[in-house]
Amino acid sequence: MRRLAVVALALGFLGLSFSAKADEKCRLVRVAALDMGSDATRITVPASIGGQPLTMMVDTGGIYTMLLESRAKALGAFVDVEPSSGLSMYGGHMIRHFAKISGFTLGRMKAPALPYPLLPDGALPPGVDGLLSPDFLANFDVDFDFANAKLNLFSRDHCEGKVVYWTHDPVAVIPFERNEVNDIEIRVQLDGQDVKALIDTGGDHSVMSLESAEGLFDLKEDALKRVPGPNGTHGARRYPFKQLSFANVTVSNPDITLVPDRESQTGPRGPELIIGMSILRQLHLYIAYGEKKLYLSAASAH
Repeated sequence: MRRLAVVALALGFLGLSFSAKADEKCRLVRVAALDMGSDATRITVPASIGGQPLTMMVDTGGIYTMLLESRAKALGAFVDVEPSSGLSMYGGHMIRHFAKISGFTLGRMKAPALPYPLLPDGALPPGVDGLLSPDFLANFDVDFDFANAKLNLFSRDHCEGKVVYWTHDPVAVIPFERNEVNDIEIRVQLDGQDVKALIDTGGDHSVMSLESAEGLFDLKEDALKRVPGPNGTHGARRYPFKQLSFANVTVSNPDITLVPDRESQTGPRGPELIIGMSILRQLHLYIAYGEKKLYLSAASAH
């Protein structure tokens, strides 16, 4: 029931946002243009509740759109606790606190009163009040224009393939699948090897399974450098990969941290590579959720 309520968040926005010229099937209809925050390690956008400003982190690798519990309480929301059920996430942590909040506003869109899962304090970076995740994002096309620091949301109601508005140059078109928790999974080429990868705007690092890398590449021990791992992981390494290719779009010298399977979400039960902000900021990324395709170019393409 809680999952259905969270999905209703996006539906509440949809009812308000898709009234504009729906008959023009091949015209891209932008329903929101949001300023991105200046932190290079994450994507944040402004929102508000009852006129009170919020900073939301955009996380394509997340599951549910949520708020920090302390922020919900500061807004005067009543917090409901469900001890016998909840949402399992963050390494098995159960989310059991919810708050019904009205007036969540994003750009010109405003949601009705809906229950939101609540995150404990410390679960998000300082200054971030909540997450925008695929339960909401996937009801739109989502356009990450890093060159202009804009997050654009477009209606999914358009002709297939008619989405590239920012450049006349060729772009990469990458089909994707969505796994059981709605993450975006694609195939990429890393130094000539085919790799299963996940797109995660909520991750500051790009992370690869150390075991997968050892199986795919002839890693030179003297080229592996110890580095601090993401989220305090140990045993992380850095290796000088030469290029990461998304079809005809290539990122040179990709910044990828190698992490042992036991300390990561990669490897045998997950993607071999999680592509985070260290790489994504070099791209213009358009996620066509309805088509299940990514449209990519260099961030500077015009």
